[in-house]
Amino acid sequence: MKPCAIRESAVAVAAAVADRLATPEQGRALAGDQWWPQSLAQGAAGITLLHIERARTGHGSWDRVHRWLECAVADGVQSSTRAHLYYGAPALAFVLHQAVRAGAAYENELARLDAGVDRIVVQRLEWAHARISRAELPTLNEFDAIRGLAGLGVLLLLRAPGTSLVKDVLAYLVRLTEPISVSGRELPGWWTPVGPGGRTSADFPGGHANNGMAHGIAGVLSVLAVAALNGTSVSGQHEAIRRICAWFDRWRRVGLGGVWWPYWITPALYRDDEEPSGPRRPSWCYGTSGIARAQQLAARALKDTERHAAAEAALRDALTHPAALAKVDDASLCHGYAGLALLAHHSGQADPDALLNAIMDGASADAVARRLIAHRGINLLEGAAGTATALHTLGGAQPGTEGDSLLMITGKAVAPHG
Repeated sequence: MKPCAIRESAVAVAAAVADRLATPEQGRALAGDQWWPQSLAQGAAGITLLHIERARTGHGSWDRVHRWLECAVADGVQSSTRAHLYYGAPALAFVLHQAVRAGAAYENELARLDAGVDRIVVQRLEWAHARISRAELPTLNEFDAIRGLAGLGVLLLLRAPGTSLVKDVLAYLVRLTEPISVSGRELPGWWTPVGPGGRTSADFPGGHANNGMAHGIAGVLSVLAVAALNGTSVSGQHEAIRRICAWFDRWRRVGLGGVWWPYWITPALYRDDEEPSGPRRPSWCYGTSGIARAQQLAARALKDTERHAAAEAALRDALTHPAALAKVDDASLCHGYAGLALLAHHSGQADPDALLNAIMDGASADAVARRLIAHRGINLLEGAAGTATALHTLGGAQPGTEGDSLLMITGKAVAPHG
């Protein structure tokens, strides 16, 4: 299929998904028990982003945006310290930020959410620094991109770049990268005593060090690099970036499909008692594409041309090598082709159209929309709403919006509207 036809088809698929999610009632019927309205990953907040993106480009109505936002806040807004970038006040602040940037009049509501986000960040920073001072290991939800301070840092870089609070988050992330000594063992500061699921696991005795964008140190690297690229830096930030890059140098492997990194490092791997198994799928969330994009951004922040070239080579492997792509088995932002297509667009290391075409596979727009919803549900990260948003954005409908900053792959941080 020719590029123009691929992009037209992509926009048509996005429209077909959006029409099936035109109202919260339709979404509720399709969601089953996967329904958390304030959630970006699993609920109304995330689906609203699809409708904002289509309204912004004149392809959809603002009425749909308003209805989905009303659904997202119908049960109140979670503003306790349990909230994070993907749930509660921070998630809704991210959504309203996109709406305001697109021209909607939600400035007053957004200002109230900003105040709540600030309170959450201040308290979580206090707890994180106290934990480090006690020489205890962190949980994933202290620092990661989904539930932790790295994700909250992404929001602050959009809403409050250059402020003392965003610098406080960066200073914490720098401190997180410093080695920590626990029971006489020196470990990376992001080593966690739990498994990748965030809970103590018999499969991970002694915990692990997570490498991924979603839950690991690649996400932290991306936030530190993007902040530096956009002029927001704190003491030790470049040293922290180098420290994380050195970690990835240690675990870089080459195999069928090109360069790859393991998803996580266990105690046995850390002691060099075992070798990592892989490669696995090159996804945004854990795989080589996300890890390599974080290093590409880091190399730009460091002005390290050699590392930049190596990161780009790894990205090309992940996004184009048949053996790597053979491991991709869905269309989603998190695990699949939609996330890879966005990475190709932002990194410049592959053709996004080829990856979009893999989602549609020559089928009609209605057939693809039905398949996307049936296979992974309606949600943003793993389901049809996120895939449709990527299809619409990359299908020629003014690509390069801030919505992609949720994945920490754009390299840009943008000041508030107005």
